[in-house]
Amino acid sequence: MMKRKNFFVVVIILFSAVLFVQCSKDDLDGKEKGMLSVKITDAPSDDMNIQGTFVTVSDIKIDGKLVEGFTSQTIEVSAYQNGNAKLLVDNEEVAANTYNSVTLVLNHENDASGESPGCYVLTEDGTKHNLFAETSTESEVTVSKEFVVESGMETSLVIDFDLRKAVVRIPESSGESEYKFVTTAELKNSLRVVNEDECGEVSGKVDSFNAENQTYVFIYNKGEFDTSAESSGSGESNVLFANAVTSSKVGNNGVYKLSFVEEGDYEVHVVSFEKTTDENKFSFKGILNANSKIGGLLLNDVSVSADSTVELDIEILGLL
Repeated sequence: MMKRKNFFVVVIILFSAVLFVQCSKDDLDGKEKGMLSVKITDAPSDDMNIQGTFVTVSDIKIDGKLVEGFTSQTIEVSAYQNGNAKLLVDNEEVAANTYNSVTLVLNHENDASGESPGCYVLTEDGTKHNLFAETSTESEVTVSKEFVVESGMETSLVIDFDLRKAVVRIPESSGESEYKFVTTAELKNSLRVVNEDECGEVSGKVDSFNAENQTYVFIYNKGEFDTSAESSGSGESNVLFANAVTSSKVGNNGVYKLSFVEEGDYEVHVVSFEKTTDENKFSFKGILNANSKIGGLLLNDVSVSADSTVELDIEILGLL
């Protein structure tokens, strides 16, 4: 009798567990959902020897859970600048919720077509330089960012992969690769995630700059630019201007564009890099003395609103 009673107890427990799992699944299926899109863009590198930088993303996660519908992609990140972005996830259904992080899973070993390596720099001579020296096959880079997916609404996230901060050249490398990713902590700092609907842009023309040098426009959160720290390099990889929100290389026509800038108050700084004895290399020359050419608009007090463009023409007076 005791064995029979125990048998029924076990059956009831198992039945309850199955019912609980089924109810939990039904609750999940019944949740309100919204649509999520994810794009990737780049802030430019300052290395003229780089023809392209390729990153293989094998998965994307939000709050640690895989985004369904995403398939492994190898993206030439350097091809998407000045407001251009590559679509990775196109209006995928996710639970309506407040989320706190986005994760890129990077494949070190193979690209999307199965060729090695998965993440690399392609230099002008056609050589692939593996960006991961470790033997591991993949890694995850998680960026903390709170965003909301509302029921029945579309949310578009943009991942800004700042190659200038993410990739460094190895001085006098004797190995096969002359380039590598920065440390894990620095790589995390080289990515930012923004809600596209909450962003504007700053654009204009830089006058009186030296076309033989490379000129970059950097934008910082207001009050966060430290001249000494930013121009001397920081971290293990000695990254210059590491705390810039984003940057833009000034074109031959003097035009620049700072894209996907979240609503807020900022300051803008202009920097010059000059050619070294190696024609493909540039080194930091100095911060430029610059003024806004727009009446009433100061470079250290730029207010950006969502879905708007701040027209900011800049005049260069010389080196600071």
